[in-house]
Amino acid sequence: MLRAIVGLAALVLCATVVLAQNTAAVTTRKDAMKQLGGAAKDPGGMLKGEVPFDLAKVQASLKTIESVGAKGKTLFPDDSKGGDTAALPVAFTDKAGLFAKFDKMAADAKAAQAAIKDEASFKGEMPKVFASCGGCHKVYRKPPPAK
Repeated sequence: MLRAIVGLAALVLCATVVLAQNTAAVTTRKDAMKQLGGAAKDPGGMLKGEVPFDLAKVQASLKTIESVGAKGKTLFPDDSKGGDTAALPVAFTDKAGLFAKFDKMAADAKAAQAAIKDEASFKGEMPKVFASCGGCHKVYRKPPPAK
């Protein structure tokens, strides 16, 4: 009886540790995705003509996008598949494809940092960066709930 209780306690402890790891990984991923969304907000508004062009804000946004893209490979550990996440199962079965998209996003953001000098170059380069973001959303992310 004592062995059964000790075994059950050990099982519960291990399950609790795994659950905590999942939660931390999902939280880290969500935070990174929120950073990307925040970085896209002002430049998106600038492209639509809703926000005045500001080169400093564009460059700061691109640095954030590059940084998150560079760490994208660390955001999808296998123990973070479940739980409260928008990541689809394919994000874990096609990590090579997902990670290639993160690499492309980081490279596109870095190239855009060098290429964007004014509003005209911004309008030519920023859509390329945003296309990288959208490529992941279509394949690896659950659609947001309907409003």
